[in-house]
Amino acid sequence: MKGGVKLTHSLTQNVKLSDEDMAYEILASQGRAMHYQDLIMEVLTRQERPQDPAAISGVLTHINLDARFAYAGNGEWGLKVWVPSKSSRKLPTITLLTKGLPYDDDNQELELDLEGKDVLFDDGEDGGEEDAELEEGSFNNEESW
Repeated sequence: MKGGVKLTHSLTQNVKLSDEDMAYEILASQGRAMHYQDLIMEVLTRQERPQDPAAISGVLTHINLDARFAYAGNGEWGLKVWVPSKSSRKLPTITLLTKGLPYDDDNQELELDLEGKDVLFDDGEDGGEEDAELEEGSFNNEESW
């Protein structure tokens, strides 16, 4: 016995897996998503448990709560690692009256050729004639709502 460690159990012992661990292993070995009914029945069959409503709902609840699983649609469940990540970032668009350009705000200046193009700007300042009309207009009147 080197280092004071002694194995007290055999590696060949059957370790009882939880419902969600069994479902994970089934999906991993299949390599594809499975319909939840087939997956649950396979879990219960491998665990030699009765296929009663309580057992079925218990397995489904465990799968729902485990973050390793992802709902694939049409009643099918797969593994979350199979779902492509949503890391691609959509860039907002600057809209000119004549064309849209992609905009990236990574501290890079965007040079636009605005010669001869109509561009609408909102400077964000208050006090224009239109703002004064809105303040005095029917929007402040409760009866207009």
